Amino acid sequence: MTTPRSTGKAASPARKRSRPSRETPPWRPLVAFLALLAVVYGLVYFTGPKTLEPKLGIDLQGGTRVTLTARTEDGKEPTRSQLDQAKQIIEQRVNGLGVAGSEVVVTGNNLVITVPGQDGAQAKSLGQTARLYVRPVIGAVPATPQPPKPEEPEDDKSADGTPTEEAAAAIAEQRKLRQAPGDASQQQLEALQQYMSKIDCSPTANDPLLGNDKPDEYLVACSTDGKEVYLLGPQIIDGRDIKDAAAGTDPQTGEWVVTLEFKGKAASFWPKYTAQEAPNRTQTAFTLDSRVVSAPAINEPIPGGQTRISGSSADPFTEASSNELANVLKYGSLPLSFNASDAETVSATLGLSSLRAGLIAGAIGLIAVFLYALAYYRMLGILTILSLVLSGAMVYGIIVLLGRWIGFTLDLAGIAGLIIGIGMTADSFVVYFERIKDEIREGRSFRSAVPRGWASARRTIWSGNAVSFIAAAVIYILAIGEVRGFAFTLGLTTILDVMVVFLVTHPLVVLASRSSFMSKPSVNGLGAVAEVARERKVAARRQAAAKAGATAAGATSSNPDTDTSEKGSAR
Repeated sequence: MTTPRSTGKAASPARKRSRPSRETPPWRPLVAFLALLAVVYGLVYFTGPKTLEPKLGIDLQGGTRVTLTARTEDGKEPTRSQLDQAKQIIEQRVNGLGVAGSEVVVTGNNLVITVPGQDGAQAKSLGQTARLYVRPVIGAVPATPQPPKPEEPEDDKSADGTPTEEAAAAIAEQRKLRQAPGDASQQQLEALQQYMSKIDCSPTANDPLLGNDKPDEYLVACSTDGKEVYLLGPQIIDGRDIKDAAAGTDPQTGEWVVTLEFKGKAASFWPKYTAQEAPNRTQTAFTLDSRVVSAPAINEPIPGGQTRISGSSADPFTEASSNELANVLKYGSLPLSFNASDAETVSATLGLSSLRAGLIAGAIGLIAVFLYALAYYRMLGILTILSLVLSGAMVYGIIVLLGRWIGFTLDLAGIAGLIIGIGMTADSFVVYFERIKDEIREGRSFRSAVPRGWASARRTIWSGNAVSFIAAAVIYILAIGEVRGFAFTLGLTTILDVMVVFLVTHPLVVLASRSSFMSKPSVNGLGAVAEVARERKVAARRQAAAKAGATAAGATSSNPDTDTSEKGSAR
C-alpha cells in the first residue's frame, strides 16, 4: 500500500483562511473624520471669539464706504489710465490685507471703496498714497505740543476733484517752512531746525504737505505716532525701487519686522551706503506720505540689497501693523494722491430678511431630499441624512475659521455655492447606492454587494468631483466680485464631498452590511431589488430546465435504432 503524498494544494486552504484581511476596518476612517471635526470646532472656540457666526458679506450685513477723491500736484484732471492703475493697486491691497468681499469702483475722478463691516479706518488705509522714500536723518527732537487750532472745513478740492487755490497755497507755504533745496546753506538748515519746535504733529492736525513733499529736498517731518520730529535729507532711495515687502518675526527676538528687498540701482546702492554709514550709526528714515514710519540706526553693513524695518523698543510692531505696512509697500506707490471722505455706513443691499428667506428655501430643499431618501432608500436614507449633517457641520466650521484667518465673507452667492455643493454630495450617495442595487440584482447578498458596488462607484465619484472642482477653480480665477465667492464655496464643498463619502458614508454602509438587523430587506429598503434577483434566478432555472428537457427530447428522437429494437421486443 502506498502512502499518498501531501501536495501544496492540500495546505493552501488553511493558509488562505489564516491570511489576515487587508481591508481597513470601517471605524478607522469614521474616527479620523470625527477627530478632524473636533479639531475644527476646537479651533473655533479656542482661537477667537467663542461664537459660531461667520463673517457676512456686504449684501447681508452692510458695510462701510469711503470715497477717495484724486488730486494732482499741478491741478490738472487725472487721466483714466491713472485712475485704473490706482484701482488695480488698491484691489491688490484688498487681497493682500485679506479684506474679502470688498468693492473698488471708479466714479468720475473718485475711487469708491466699500468693505464689509463698520471699520472705516481699514477702508481709508487701502487708499494711502504710500509715497515711500528712504532719507538720511539729520536730527530728531521730541514733538512739542501745540495749542489747538480752530477747525477749518476740509473743502480743499473743487467740484472736479482738483485742489483749490487755497489748498495749493497751503502746500506752497508748508514747503517754504519745512523744505529746503538739496544744496541748502547752513542758514537754511538752521531755519528748518528752528521750525521743528513749531510743527503740529498731533494725529488730528491737517497736514497740507501730506504726500506732496519734494523728495529731492530737505524735509521736516513728524513720526506717524506724532511723538517725534525729524529733519531729513534728500531721498537716497525711491519707494518704487522696492521689489518686495513681507512681514515676519525675527527668529532671535521674536519681534515683528518688515523685510524689504530692493531692485535696480537701489539693490547695489544700499550695501555701499550701509557700509559707509555703519561706523557712525547713522539713522535712516523710511517716510510714508511725508511722515516717518521708522528711523532705525544702521548698526552694520547690510549686504544683498535687503533690509528690515522694525519698531522701537517703546513701540514695537504688532502683527497687524507690520502686515498692513508690508502690504502697502509691497504693491507700490499709487500714481495719484487722494483725499479720503468720512466713512459712511452702507445698509445691506439684501438684508437679513433675504438671508432668512434663502436659508428657509435651502432648508425646505434639504428636508425634501431627506424625505425622498427615507422613502426610497430607508436605512440607506438615514445614512445619507447623517452624512449630510456631518458634511454641513464641517463646512460651517471651516467657513467660520476662514472668516477669522483670511477675512472670507459669506454672501448669498457663497450660500448658493454651498447648497449646490451639498446637493452634489447627495448625488455621490445616489451613485454609490445604485451601484449596490445593481450588484444585488445580479443575485449577490447585501454584504457582498457593498464592496463590489463601492469599487465601481468610487471611480465615478472621483471623476464627477474632479470635473466640478476644475470648473470651480476656473470660475474663481477668471471671475470677479460675488461670483468668486460662489466658486470658492463650490470648490470647498466639492473637496469635502470626497472626504465625507470616503470617510463617513462608505464606512457606515460597510457597518450596516455587517449587521444582521440592517441587512434585512425590510429594513434596508433593498427587498424589492432582492425580489427581482430571486425572480431572475427562478426564471433562469426554469429556462435551464426547459432547455435541458428540449435537449434530451431531441437526443431521443434522433436515435432510430433504439426505437426499432423497442418495437421488436414488444412484438
